[in-house]
Amino acid sequence: MPLLQDALCAVVPTWNEAERIGPLLGALRAEVDELVVVDGHSEDETAPRAVAGGARVVHAARGRAAQLQAGVEASRAPLLWFVHADSAVWPGSGAAIKAAAGAADWGCLQVEIDDPDPRLRFTAWWMNARARHVRSATGDMGVWARRSALASVGGWPQVALCEDLALCAALRPAFAFAALSQPIGTSARRWRGAGVQRTILTMWAVRAAWQLGAPPAALAWLYEGRRPRR
Repeated sequence: MPLLQDALCAVVPTWNEAERIGPLLGALRAEVDELVVVDGHSEDETAPRAVAGGARVVHAARGRAAQLQAGVEASRAPLLWFVHADSAVWPGSGAAIKAAAGAADWGCLQVEIDDPDPRLRFTAWWMNARARHVRSATGDMGVWARRSALASVGGWPQVALCEDLALCAALRPAFAFAALSQPIGTSARRWRGAGVQRTILTMWAVRAAWQLGAPPAALAWLYEGRRPRR
């Protein structure tokens, strides 16, 4: 049965997220018309728990870019919402995206980091301000896009790192953007894993290097060399 013109699909890339995937899918089911989990061959129970949570599960080589594009290809809805597995989804998110898609082709939600550390509060504020002013979003901000817009730029850039920034750079010149006030939560685990200050500085360095044209492989070394791989 074909999906409606404003149908929304959530695409969730996963790797070893068995403990988180159930609650996330429970929240997403109330917000979307289609639910696809793209598992990077997890070593735990992520895939069966995703099936139990009502998602269609497909498998792809581990890596965000490859998994996100596999989700695009496995889904059917004309609106696509890319949600990280460590996100927290609030009621009304799906409706907010559908409403925004009436005037925009792509965008993001307003990120909230689940930690009271003032440095992380500032980081979230900065991410949201940057999205509004320069139309550039990171993956943990719940990026969404029309399928037609994604197709016109060749889908998700297949790069080792910064696939989210590369996609924004591809979409920004030709398509209308909307930064929504609807919140989406993200876990502080990546900041806590290697230390808040070190992770913030590493992320700033990676973004600056990307803007200066550093090759993706070098960015991946800089990013992953200082903390456990995603």
